[in-house]
Amino acid sequence: MKTTLLTLIGLLTGLVAAAQTQWKPTTASVSFRIKNAGLTVNGTFSGFQGQLIFDPANPEKSMLVASVEAKTVETGIGLRNDHLRKKEYLDAAAFPKVTLKSTRITAKGNGVYTGAFELSLKGVTKPVSFPFTCTNGTFDGEFRIDRRDFGVGKNSLIMGDEVTIMIHVQTAPATAVADAK
Repeated sequence: MKTTLLTLIGLLTGLVAAAQTQWKPTTASVSFRIKNAGLTVNGTFSGFQGQLIFDPANPEKSMLVASVEAKTVETGIGLRNDHLRKKEYLDAAAFPKVTLKSTRITAKGNGVYTGAFELSLKGVTKPVSFPFTCTNGTFDGEFRIDRRDFGVGKNSLIMGDEVTIMIHVQTAPATAVADAK
């Protein structure tokens, strides 16, 4: 009986140690900036959904998946928003979600991590890697892509190729779950 009890305690301790925290997004913003005609154009996406399983002590076992709705692109100008939703740019009707899914996360120290992700945009999936912070359940990261790699727009003398994407997510712990990987 004593051996069985010790084995059970050891098993439960191992499960707790291997548990990751699932974070429930409470607020989120996904924004971008790009040069157009020499000016910086800022925009946002809404409709954020995320499955964030993350333990700062064991980031390599984490799984971060997030998406926004392509049709929610907002630049402050209605005609430009409508234009960006069309087939040449985001093709929001055919590809309603922009998704980011982690493939590897490593700790760099002091709440800084490096994430390797797959970004799916307009039916194209490409790897992206960038540093992000996680402080008290708040995730912040920024990365750059070449819009042409995803078939967003054509070559242009007016519109820049590099798009900077900023992600800010505030969360609350939801539950402890078994290892994500």
